[in-house]
Amino acid sequence: MKQIKYGIWGLGRIGFVHAYNFSAEKDKFQLVAGCDRDPERVALAEKEFGCAGYGDPDAFLSNPDMELVIIATRSRDHVVHARQALAADKIVLLEKPIATNEQDYQALLKINDQYAGKLFFLHNHRFEPAFEHVRRIVVSGILGEVHTVKLCRHHPFRRRADWQSLLEFGGGQLHCWGPHILDHALQFLGGPVKDVWSNLKRIHSLGDADDHVKIVLLGENGRVVDLEISDGVAIPGAYCSVYGTRGTLVCQDEERIALKYVDPDYQFQKLGVNAGTPGGCGVDEEIPWREENIPVEPAGNKWELVERAIARHLYRAIREGIPFPIRNADALEVVRVTELVKKKNNQFDWKS
Repeated sequence: MKQIKYGIWGLGRIGFVHAYNFSAEKDKFQLVAGCDRDPERVALAEKEFGCAGYGDPDAFLSNPDMELVIIATRSRDHVVHARQALAADKIVLLEKPIATNEQDYQALLKINDQYAGKLFFLHNHRFEPAFEHVRRIVVSGILGEVHTVKLCRHHPFRRRADWQSLLEFGGGQLHCWGPHILDHALQFLGGPVKDVWSNLKRIHSLGDADDHVKIVLLGENGRVVDLEISDGVAIPGAYCSVYGTRGTLVCQDEERIALKYVDPDYQFQKLGVNAGTPGGCGVDEEIPWREENIPVEPAGNKWELVERAIARHLYRAIREGIPFPIRNADALEVVRVTELVKKKNNQFDWKS
C-alpha cells in the first residue's frame, strides 16, 4: 500500500483538522508540507507533524515529494489556489465553498474539464452517520414514496464576529454550512432541481454576512426539500425529518431516529368518498402502525468519522481507481444553486 504524500495550503482551524485526521490514516497518508501566511501556524505544523513549512506558495507547490494538496485557505481564494496547484501537477482536494461567485463557478467548470480526474471536492459531511443512516432507511422504501424532507442546522445561538461574518472574505452561513446542507438536500431530492425559493437574513451577526438561511427546493420529481441553517435559533429544530406515503422519520439530535410507518404487508382499504355531512373528523380506519426508536449507527465522534471516511474514499479513488462518492457534478450543482439563492437575495452585497 503506497502512501499518498500530501500538503495542506491554509493552516487555520480546518486545515489542522484535516492534518490530524488524514495523518491518522498512517498507512494511506503522510503530511510532508504545510503552507500559510502566518509564520506561527507554519511553525506549529512543522512541530506537530515534522513536515516542511512554507510561507511562499510557489515554494510550497514546488515540493517534489508532495502528490496531493488539500486547499483550506480562505473561501475567496479557493478557485485561484486550486488552479495554481493543478498547474503545478498536483492532485487537489478543494475545501468548501468550492466557489463563492458566478465568475469563480464558471472558472471551476473549465478547470474541472481541463484537469479531469485530478480535482476532488471536500464535501466530507456527506459521511455524517445520521445522514447516511437516514438515507439507508429512505432507500429501503419502508416510508413509501417520500414527498417532503426537512433539514435543520441550528447552531448554538451566537453573535459571530470572526472573518466568517464578513462577505468580503466569503463569509456567511450560505457559504459556511450551506455547501454541506445543500449537498444533503440535493441527495434527498433525488433528481434535477425544478425551482428554488429562498430567504436569507442577518439577525445577530456582527459582520455584514447572512446568519439565517432558509431554502426550499422543488424537484422535477415533485419532491420538496426544506432546509434551514441558523445562528439565531435558541431551541434547535430536528436534524432531519422525512415524510413519506407510508410513514414518517424524525432524527432529532443525530443520535436517535424515531420511525412511525405502516406495516409493510398492509394494503390500504379501497374506500369511497362521501359528499354528505361528515359524522366525525375523517375516515375511521385502523392502520397497523409500527413505531421504532433506534440509535444512529455508526456511533462515534461525527467530526472524526466524516474526516476519516473522506480520507479513505480519496485514497481508494487515487490509488485503486474506485469512483469517488462525491461526484464533481454534484458539488458543482451545489454552487449553481447557491448562486441562484444569492441572486434572489440581493439585499446582501455579495462582493462578486
